[in-house]
Amino acid sequence: MNMTGVRLLLATVLAAAALSGCSHLSPFTTCEGTGPQVAALDQSPALDLHPPGARPLHGGATDGATCTDDSGDAWLSADRLYVYDGSAADVLAYYARELPAAGWHPVRRSGPVPAGGTPVSCFESPDRPSVVVTFESPADLREFYQVDPGPEPAGSAPRTWVHVYTEASTDGSRMDCY
Repeated sequence: MNMTGVRLLLATVLAAAALSGCSHLSPFTTCEGTGPQVAALDQSPALDLHPPGARPLHGGATDGATCTDDSGDAWLSADRLYVYDGSAADVLAYYARELPAAGWHPVRRSGPVPAGGTPVSCFESPDRPSVVVTFESPADLREFYQVDPGPEPAGSAPRTWVHVYTEASTDGSRMDCY
């Protein structure tokens, strides 16, 4: 065998070894072994903050914390749903006061709220996962979260359904709002 053939053979063997070794490593994270991080995220103090008089809505798809890996890269999330006999503005004012006092700072939204959409407020902390506050309709609670939102308010009294959630990387570290 000539020198060119030896070089070609060695280059092929090295390339094959490198490629086969790397092909066994997934570039994505999975939910495997994330139980302790999921449990810790579910204990985030921000999830238990709610306006006075707000009542938790239990059950359904957002009761507690989970790890999701349906998009190719896993992440952790924990949710709480509350019903509040008051306006969304009152709820936003409450979180704008209480979350910064607890160590999260508000992050400005980029762009206006889409037509028919609901405002979203996101708060970040340097060392804890971000917290998102948004609002749901009774129809969305039934359809997407499998939760009974309770009776519609009588008369003109406002009723607001609040969704508070936090997300983290699979190791429990913070994720940015956007």
